[in-house]
Amino acid sequence: MDGLLGRSESARTPAAMTARVSADAKRAFGGLADDAILERLARVAVNELCHGSTKVTTFIPVLAMRRVRDLLEGGPASLETAGEA
Repeated sequence: MDGLLGRSESARTPAAMTARVSADAKRAFGGLADDAILERLARVAVNELCHGSTKVTTFIPVLAMRRVRDLLEGGPASLETAGEA
């Protein structure tokens, strides 16, 4: 059914989800941060959510956008430490 709706398995890869979240973040938050920062935050957010044995990937882009927003609202300190273990 997903194939009929235009969603393929390739759209559920971390790289594809990162690209989607990055594009969405640039549209939503382009005035708050430059593209390089938004791309990094999108990558960090998707990687955090895809880490481990995630079975359901449908909501990862939505959750990743929330994470990007939270990181942006956290100010410069949270932007600098985003993705550090």
